[in-house]
Amino acid sequence: MSTGEIMKLAGLNTLLGMGTVFVVLIFISFVISLFKYIAPQTKAAPAAAAPAPQPAAPAVEPEEEEEDDQELLAAIITAALHASMSARGEDPSGYVVRSIRRN
Repeated sequence: MSTGEIMKLAGLNTLLGMGTVFVVLIFISFVISLFKYIAPQTKAAPAAAAPAPQPAAPAVEPEEEEEDDQELLAAIITAALHASMSARGEDPSGYVVRSIRRN
């Protein structure tokens, strides 16, 4: 085979591959566009007259307590550890976050 014949076959293979990809993408796009006919139509009922907004009470800023933040952080870490271990199929019941040190 000459170099010209090889390049011709390579070009045909490229066109065939890219053409196949675009045809499949167009097909997928068409199938997705049909989902609006498959899925149930749910429309929100128009709201009657919206009640007048109540004046907001003056906001009282809670005092930040370092201890409460640490308890919340420990609970979040424990929940993340539990979810991670459950996803891997391990028993997470033996792990508890007892203290957190900030440097």
